[in-house]
Amino acid sequence: MAHPQLTYNRNRARQMAQGTWKPWANPAHVREHVHELLETGTFQAIGVVASLGRMTVWDIANGVRPAIKADTAEALLAVTPEDVQPQRVDADGSMWRLRSLIAMGHTTGRITRALGTSNDIIEPLIRGERATVGASLRDDINRLFDAWWDKRPPRRTGAEKAAACKALQRAAVHNWPCPVALDEDELDLPGYKPAGRWRYAQGTGIAIEDPLGKWRQAAPENTTRQADRAAETEREAG
Repeated sequence: MAHPQLTYNRNRARQMAQGTWKPWANPAHVREHVHELLETGTFQAIGVVASLGRMTVWDIANGVRPAIKADTAEALLAVTPEDVQPQRVDADGSMWRLRSLIAMGHTTGRITRALGTSNDIIEPLIRGERATVGASLRDDINRLFDAWWDKRPPRRTGAEKAAACKALQRAAVHNWPCPVALDEDELDLPGYKPAGRWRYAQGTGIAIEDPLGKWRQAAPENTTRQADRAAETEREAG
């Protein structure tokens, strides 16, 4: 299979020669295609294959751009799920790590932002709807777990308090134990189920916002999305 960037270059050259080249494209179809790719890959993986930045892919997937360049559209449309299929590993360990962070009061949105991925990928993992997870995402989840396992989210505002409360209620209803109740010697074994039950945990302090540096990697685009993150916190608080 030809590399997507090479395929795009050939198509562009042919269209230019025929006088049919259009520099702009409507992103709706591209956005749908990117969402399909995100079922098996990450923003980063898609961007690497298409020779685009991760935040460019993020912008298109989340409808930030009302129009995109035709070359960007074609580069993305040339990417197939097979191109971005990561190495897969069993998802049970990641699932319980994520659930245990919710048991500490961290919302899905907060976890997703810290991992630099999308809710469409993280929420199915939390619900146990994915048998496998990409190895790179598994590694990021492990790093986030190590940073937050004994930390609670900030509760500086009413919205943050309500969001944390909602996360705690979800964990209590489903009886998801806190990180300290997980058996790390068995956590990554397929079919692992913790023996512990949910109990309220105060933690040892407040979790830092960006332990993996995903926000810093996304700068300066990230700084323009502060309002979006605040709005998401309000929605999670109900």
